[in-house]
Amino acid sequence: MSLLFYALFTCLDPQFCAVLFNKLDRGEPWDDYYELNTMLQESIRSSADGMLLPSLDSLVVTISPRSNGAPEQGFGTIPLQLMGRGTGFGIDTLDSLWFAYKVAWPLELIADQVAIKKYNQVMAFLIKVKRAKFVLDKARRWMWKEGGSDVPNHKRHMLLQQKLMHFVNTFHQYVMDRVLYSAWIELCQGMASAGSLDEVIACHEAYLVSIQRQCFVAPDKLWALIASRVKTILGLALDFYSIQHTLCSGGAAPAIKARCQMEVDRVGHQFDECIVFLLRVLSFKLNVGHFPHLVDLVTRINYNYYYMSESGHLLTPLPEANYSKSSQPLRTNVYNKS
Repeated sequence: MSLLFYALFTCLDPQFCAVLFNKLDRGEPWDDYYELNTMLQESIRSSADGMLLPSLDSLVVTISPRSNGAPEQGFGTIPLQLMGRGTGFGIDTLDSLWFAYKVAWPLELIADQVAIKKYNQVMAFLIKVKRAKFVLDKARRWMWKEGGSDVPNHKRHMLLQQKLMHFVNTFHQYVMDRVLYSAWIELCQGMASAGSLDEVIACHEAYLVSIQRQCFVAPDKLWALIASRVKTILGLALDFYSIQHTLCSGGAAPAIKARCQMEVDRVGHQFDECIVFLLRVLSFKLNVGHFPHLVDLVTRINYNYYYMSESGHLLTPLPEANYSKSSQPLRTNVYNKS
């Protein structure tokens, strides 16, 4: 079962998710049970190992009802109704997807419904990351195709796009390489050395705890704070996509273009706030415990010391940000190196 979910984690991007994301962008219905499961089966069959094929009949994707039927609101929600942004466009739209697996005896001793729930939490997080990456890639193609001749403050748009893409691509690579692949290798090694059923259960539980923690879906207040800011940035990527869709579709009135520019400023400002918060909190975590995956993540985000100096000082306002009145960057000590 773990192998099947690992295949889900790694194989959905080119097929299942792409079709699903395009349906959302076009405002088409996406929650048809039979179509979803057909796409899921085809995606795994074409991408996964042949040994998984006998297990496919035990895997289904369903639509679970939301606990709150009200449309999602919150930090990062764009207040302007732009083209390409329907009522189901938010970053949490696909949280209702639920991947169910009929676990046969005696595997249910190892992977019960609690484990299935943990797998789905990781899957929901991964789908958010993949969706943000998908829309930013589309926005990039539009901007390069149009050349930005009709877009006001094109340079600022490009800078914001590059910062969003750097974070989302970095986070996607972190999840796929550091979390999923590395944790999977550790699980395989642990299973190979397990000498009893209890050791197998413990190894599998440790694997679930590891991927939950590294994907920031573990039941911990601090992890929840980090996850909320990551999700905000992923939502901002969708906002930026909507803005670019409006500007690049042609025919936008001057008033709409001016409002879009205001939205670009808002997205940039909220992105910078989230980055400052994440680097401060992640760096604090580095001081209070041994979290090698966080060291790797901070290094990836802070590539070439763009946001934070080598000595651990945060640059505020951030490079290329024009949202503060201060022209000189202030240096805030984030953590002390020992």
